[in-house]
Amino acid sequence: MDFSDPHLARPWVLWLIAPAALAIFGLLRFGAHRRAGALGRFVSERMLARSGRNDSPGRRLAKELLLCASALLLGVALAGPRWGVEVTTSTAQSEDVVFVLDTSRSMLVKDMRPSRLERAKSSIAAFVRRKGTGSVGLVAFSGQAFLQCPLTRDYDAFFRTLNETDTRAIPVPGTDLARALEEAEGAFVANRNRKLVILLTDGEDLEAGGVDAAGKLARKGLVVHTVGVGTQSGGQITVVGPTGTPDALRDEEGNAVTSRLDESTLTKVAAATGGRYVRLGQAGEGMEALRLAIQAGTDAANDDRRGIPREDLFAAAALLLLVIESLLSTRRNR
Repeated sequence: MDFSDPHLARPWVLWLIAPAALAIFGLLRFGAHRRAGALGRFVSERMLARSGRNDSPGRRLAKELLLCASALLLGVALAGPRWGVEVTTSTAQSEDVVFVLDTSRSMLVKDMRPSRLERAKSSIAAFVRRKGTGSVGLVAFSGQAFLQCPLTRDYDAFFRTLNETDTRAIPVPGTDLARALEEAEGAFVANRNRKLVILLTDGEDLEAGGVDAAGKLARKGLVVHTVGVGTQSGGQITVVGPTGTPDALRDEEGNAVTSRLDESTLTKVAAATGGRYVRLGQAGEGMEALRLAIQAGTDAANDDRRGIPREDLFAAAALLLLVIESLLSTRRNR
């Protein structure tokens, strides 16, 4: 049996089941105590001692523990345990593409002309014009993420939203790749189309959760392609100073902040979902190469890798414990 990539599809269920199992055990113990107290009020101590010689507290405790263990196993089954990888082959009709665009202040760096953000936006527009089919959507992110344009085939509406998107789109500062990918996941709808996320950023993941979030998307069959916007030499972030004139963004010590392309993070994010990493390039050639690669696989067989459901194993184990509990007597062996 393949035990690779163990995880739970609904881990939050365990937070409900564990307290419930403890509550069940407490109620069973409380009920046994109440029964013993009620019996003591109607039966003499001598008769109670004589009748208790046939009852085994250890066996009664074992029955209660079996019931609690069965409840826990059912809870794990409801949480959706997965391990192993199941590969299914299907033919995609088209692609639904959600572009995830970094709008943090580091995208104002001019190591790409006229700026990283403007170069990324023009590359997205060229991609959509040449793609020509399928639905497209747009997520903007910095320290928070927001769906700017839901999936649509109205490309004019998409272009209007793209043109209006700038560093003021998300007021929360920072760069959080995990939130951006989670927002992109929520933008997709259920259909047979291949679902792609194209992340355009300089790769500075200040919250350091992007790779883990990409792994969660991979388990749901989503592919994330990453596009590095910027250069390795980088450049200074220019902002409007208090006097209204452009000035370099400075840290707490007064030094100008330099933003560089982080290709390592973007490569890991793409690899976690079976996607590709490309560098955008001054003329957007990386985005065009990515479009051609995606287009070449539009009508081809598409391998979908998903975790294998294992709920039946835990449900069977829970049923077995219930059967054992029903057969276990509380009377002592003579």
